[in-house]
Amino acid sequence: MVDITKALAYEIKQDIANRYFGFRKRIETESNQYLEKLRSAGKEYAVAIKADVQRMHCLLKKDELFRSFINFTGLPDAIGCHTNPQAPAQWKLLFTGLKGEGFTRRRRYRNLVYKVYRSLAGNIAAYQDVFIRLEEEHEDICGEIDRFYRRNDLSGILNFLREIDNPDSLRSGILHADRAGFAGRNLDQELRIIPPPSVGTSMHSLGQLSPLEEAKPTLDILIDEAFPILDHSDLEKLPL
Repeated sequence: MVDITKALAYEIKQDIANRYFGFRKRIETESNQYLEKLRSAGKEYAVAIKADVQRMHCLLKKDELFRSFINFTGLPDAIGCHTNPQAPAQWKLLFTGLKGEGFTRRRRYRNLVYKVYRSLAGNIAAYQDVFIRLEEEHEDICGEIDRFYRRNDLSGILNFLREIDNPDSLRSGILHADRAGFAGRNLDQELRIIPPPSVGTSMHSLGQLSPLEEAKPTLDILIDEAFPILDHSDLEKLPL
């Protein structure tokens, strides 16, 4: 009879362990995949957005005009306040693959501003898509963890396992209730599955930029003010 009881206790513990650790391993795998996407995809588009913002800062040159642009786009200060207009000698690398087109230098400059704006709008849209997908993934992971704990009382399971291992569990529980409860709480915390950090800890939630056609009136005002500020040597270094 004792052997049967021990075997049954072992099977129960084995089932509980398999259920808990199997779930824990799957959640940890999903969390690691989520965190990798958060690091790689978020960083990829953040770099692209920063490059476009940097280009616009160079094109508008004056900080006041650039600040007006940032206010118009609604970009957070964490993105808009950490750029500086690079020296004209560095513009060639920054504007690689971009070229303003048109018959006059002014028109080429204007079209280059438009092109950078379109690039920025596209990169922000892609960045926000990633943000939303990862946010949904994070909610799914947190939801799975919450459902697991609602269906599996970890404290109750631990107490049950202690009772299986202790033939005098009832007497022990009465005499040492406080001590057992304290130990159970500590172990419960150690075994608790912690959800991964939210998307907002690493990425910004960005609003979509207005389509270029809607943004042109504001951009044209900035262009009219910025173009005369750029001297001949500056314009020579832009891909116009």
